[in-house]
Amino acid sequence: MKIIEALTSVICPIIAVNMASGLTIVQTTSSAVLSTSLGGGGGLSITSANVINGADSQFGSYSGFASFPVTIGDGIVMSTGQALQVTPMSNNGLQAAYTTPSTNTGVGGTTEFNAYGPGHITNFSNSNDVAALQVCFTLAAASQIGFQFIFGSVEFPEYTSNFTDAFVAFLDGTSTIDQIVFDSSNNAVQVGNTFASALTTDDTNTAFADPHGLLALTTFTATNLSAGAHTLIFELADVNDHILDSGIFISNLHAGSGNPGTNPSVPDSGTTVSLLALTMLVLAGLNRKLKSA
Repeated sequence: MKIIEALTSVICPIIAVNMASGLTIVQTTSSAVLSTSLGGGGGLSITSANVINGADSQFGSYSGFASFPVTIGDGIVMSTGQALQVTPMSNNGLQAAYTTPSTNTGVGGTTEFNAYGPGHITNFSNSNDVAALQVCFTLAAASQIGFQFIFGSVEFPEYTSNFTDAFVAFLDGTSTIDQIVFDSSNNAVQVGNTFASALTTDDTNTAFADPHGLLALTTFTATNLSAGAHTLIFELADVNDHILDSGIFISNLHAGSGNPGTNPSVPDSGTTVSLLALTMLVLAGLNRKLKSA
């Protein structure tokens, strides 16, 4: 049985630095800070980023997420608990009574999340502690848009069949058809239930390391959006309860072409080059051995 660990909400913006991972979190609901942190570019200009559901403690910006096996550029962070508690120091593993981070913010769900959940989120009954951020942006010309994100959950691996925290994003509306992050079975992003090939428990940046897990993904719209004004609502929720937190890191919202849909993120070019170089060295060594044999 899951036991509530009540934690005090953080009221004022605070900087939290984790020396082990280099991840820095700044708790904030400032539209200017969140807009700048999200990125923009390629003809996409972010005009605002406003909290429309959730406690102030659930939102922030981050920098320094750069360790193997997953990496992502600087951006914004949202939590179903406290944004400051997504760092490694908050992960106490699996304990008999409870797991952290775990905060009941007392915040409710949203109409659109509750409408989307049935049939798209495993054993969905209701959403709670929903952190929802509405981003308004303009496009200079018709284009696809894309963004990278990393989603982790303390619910994994124990509770992913009953308390399946999830992430959704509604583009230019809040109906089910406006939700743009889902797998090939049309299910929302859920650790342990979607994108199995992207799941890792080896991350060292966050609270979602072993025994917990996270997903590194990229989403691009399937078709070009028209030039002009658009809205994107990011929503992260505790599902069927208020405890055991999940977090989302979102970066590089921009205009440009990309693989349509939501897909596992590819390694950054530096990692790819390093792996290629290592492979070439190994092959060269084998070749030398074969020649000398």
